[in-house]
Amino acid sequence: MLKNGSFEEPWTDLPPQPGYLINQQPAGWTISWVEQGQPLYDSQDKADGIPECVHKLSTQLPPNEQLGAKDALILDGSVTYKVFHFAAPFGAELRQTVRGLKPGTTGKLIAPILAVLYDEQDEYGVETGAWVDTVGSDKSDDWAGQWVTGRKMGDRKWYEHEVSFMVPASGTVTVILRVKGKWARPKDFFFDHIRLEAVAAEEGSGSSVTPTTAVATLHLPIGYQVRTQIASGDDKQIVVSLPPGVTLNVVEPDAG
Repeated sequence: MLKNGSFEEPWTDLPPQPGYLINQQPAGWTISWVEQGQPLYDSQDKADGIPECVHKLSTQLPPNEQLGAKDALILDGSVTYKVFHFAAPFGAELRQTVRGLKPGTTGKLIAPILAVLYDEQDEYGVETGAWVDTVGSDKSDDWAGQWVTGRKMGDRKWYEHEVSFMVPASGTVTVILRVKGKWARPKDFFFDHIRLEAVAAEEGSGSSVTPTTAVATLHLPIGYQVRTQIASGDDKQIVVSLPPGVTLNVVEPDAG
């Protein structure tokens, strides 16, 4: 199932980026961002900065932003994951492949994301999205899910992306979460309590074949006997030796 959906587990510090920026990759996830000068995913707008991607501990937040408070930036546990930039267009992605789901069943991704809009007036100035890839495609049009605008999300409000999907025959899906801000103004995004509601495949399940018993048929000549070992003095005997799991079907001669 989905790992580290509340970002409580240890992270990995990634190699430094320009400006000595060291981003943190959550355990179980792959974090990436749009390189400067490249399109912001499904848009003609271009990235012009590398976002900062870090874990924020409850002790680093003021009381009103801690778990259970009015402006909580934590939904579960004591950690939230923050992606932000103070003054450049940027895009970032969290991705995780989930294996061992039961083929043919339905599942649902629930991905809460909070955006701090900083009085953004452009409806499409801020967007977040959640998808589930069930076909192993690089094209977002092939995934289940969609973008949601900052206006629909609201400022400093947790928006729960919900994506329903059918588990493929492989039992493997990929979860993709994306955020982007297209103007050179500050934007903050928070992720927490990501869940995947799905049925796990039964242990040892897979295509199975019901074993059958192998049968060898012997048409017995008139006057002969079937034996499993040689009997002295009997010149009309057929001695058979069968491997384990094989039975012998003896067809008697027609007396008429």
